[in-house]
Amino acid sequence: MQFSVGAVVHLIAYPSHRMTVVEVDGREITCRWFEGAAVKEGIFPSHIIEMEFQPQMSIVPA
Repeated sequence: MQFSVGAVVHLIAYPSHRMTVVEVDGREITCRWFEGAAVKEGIFPSHIIEMEFQPQMSIVPA
């Protein structure tokens, strides 16, 4: 799966743990997230994270 900076992802084992991709280096993905008021950062292998579902917004004609 392709990941890009700014994408919202989560660990497959913890789907409620949302993170933002800040760097992609081959198969290593650097992510940031909040724990309370603290910003945390971690590097994860790409096979243990997946993209967060982002519903597409539809424009309704007036």
